[in-house]
Amino acid sequence: MGLLMTAIESLHTHTTLSDGKLSHRELFELAESLGISVLAYTDHDAVPSPTTVAELETFRGRKTKWVIGTEVTAGLPKELVPETCVMHIIGLFLDPTNEALIKHCHLAQQARIKRMNEMVSKLQKLGFKITAEDCLQMSGGESVGRPHIVQALQKYPENNLIVEKIRLEMADEASRNPAIQERYAHMMQKGERNYPYVLFLSPDAFREGYAEHEYMPDLDQAVALIRGAGGVAVIAHYFTVRSKMPLEIFEKLLAEKRIDGAEVVYGIREYGTDREKALAKERADLREILQRHGGLALGGSDAHTKEDLEFYIANDWFSGETAGFTESIFLTRQVNKQFSSL
Repeated sequence: MGLLMTAIESLHTHTTLSDGKLSHRELFELAESLGISVLAYTDHDAVPSPTTVAELETFRGRKTKWVIGTEVTAGLPKELVPETCVMHIIGLFLDPTNEALIKHCHLAQQARIKRMNEMVSKLQKLGFKITAEDCLQMSGGESVGRPHIVQALQKYPENNLIVEKIRLEMADEASRNPAIQERYAHMMQKGERNYPYVLFLSPDAFREGYAEHEYMPDLDQAVALIRGAGGVAVIAHYFTVRSKMPLEIFEKLLAEKRIDGAEVVYGIREYGTDREKALAKERADLREILQRHGGLALGGSDAHTKEDLEFYIANDWFSGETAGFTESIFLTRQVNKQFSSL
């Protein structure tokens, strides 16, 4: 094709538009300095504003190429109801002016505010010092996610004592319960960054601080939304839904053309833990299924911070697998390059 370098790509990243720490410009310049060939902006249920798109247009002709995308928060496919589980679907090469997509983003952001208020209330009942205003301050008021709630908790040093109290309670219960022991051991392997999510900010957390999204399309609706905006739709970080959506169901979705593919480069933070072997096998299984059905095998850093992207690049045994991902999308002839600098 001649458009792309045979270099590392990241088709999954986040900016301050959702729960990332860098602006679109800062993330682009960092990616360029690290030698990334293609960078996709995939904020949670959000697309760049006309002002941001105009700024991105000034980066045309630069060595690093950008792509407009999003990460849609969705429910499971209809055949898995009444199972409940949030899944994420990456959309790439999207028209950021598409009316249906913009409407979805608006509804999703409204729901995130309501969800935040519910989680703040639950956290207060657990003894934490936190307010809705703290969370909005951390997010900039655009898109409130769990990382912003963690940042709000960290604003008050006394909250560290409560986190430690809950951790010790989990350690005590883990000594008697093998299922709790497995989750606790994995949390400790991943380090303090992971504590809040395992202890109280996930659906299966040790203590109840989590709240679910009130509004979200199911898988088929999310894919239709992405395709309607001119993009391709792939399942993000499959390991987060594997317990609810087995590989057989994923293969069925792929065979029925209800999804365009899946990430096969994801979960780098799981390496070095007791889940490393399972994740490596899962990624290989996904590749095999995708190859069998001609699906898109994509992925990226899922970077939220400067350190995330640097860590991804430093581990080129992992990130190096992404070379050629964007070219594989173009070969499907499903997307328009207009919504990128390619």
